[in-house]
Amino acid sequence: TGRREAQAALKEFGGLVGDWRGSAQVERGKTKGAWQEDASWAWKLTVDSAALEGKITRGKYLKSLLVKPGDKPHTYTAEAVLPDGTTRSFAGKAGAKKALVLTTDQPGGDGVKRITLTPLHDTRLLVLLEGQDSDKDFTRLGEVGYTRKGVAFAAGESGPVCIVTEGRGTMPVSYKGKTYYVCCSGCKDLFNENPEAILAEAAEREKAKKKQ
Repeated sequence: TGRREAQAALKEFGGLVGDWRGSAQVERGKTKGAWQEDASWAWKLTVDSAALEGKITRGKYLKSLLVKPGDKPHTYTAEAVLPDGTTRSFAGKAGAKKALVLTTDQPGGDGVKRITLTPLHDTRLLVLLEGQDSDKDFTRLGEVGYTRKGVAFAAGESGPVCIVTEGRGTMPVSYKGKTYYVCCSGCKDLFNENPEAILAEAAEREKAKKKQ
């Protein structure tokens, strides 16, 4: 189905899900123009689509970012809502070091024209925001260093797994007296909508893993 394919295409960025505290600098190591912001990422799922949505509080350049898979493998599109409520479309692909580089081709306007999301590891995320000058060269607006809020598991540490996306299970959900875990409200809603289908999918995944 469309949702399962889209979910699989976004899986490498599933680690974005969760709440993050951000500290931004215009120039590295300099406090001039620095600001603080927070981000909360979750899966946005329907029966036939999957996306990752980041909502940014106190953001200087972004209010939210909705990331979807593109038409070709390892390509992505994103719809950004800017602080003034206007929207801007971006597209790009995953580059080196798992960085997701998204650029807009919408002409005119100030503000962000290129966004680079770089998950450093489970608890750190870098977001580089760039504008564009009259020569179409990218110029640095600022870089947000995010630290995950709350406790994350260390690599290799076991913990509950999300029944929908196999991410970090942080919220319990129940069905027929049994408890399962999901990673965000988007997965919780999808599970509650049709638990039988989600459990069947999870069983299919387990079967496939055993075959491998």
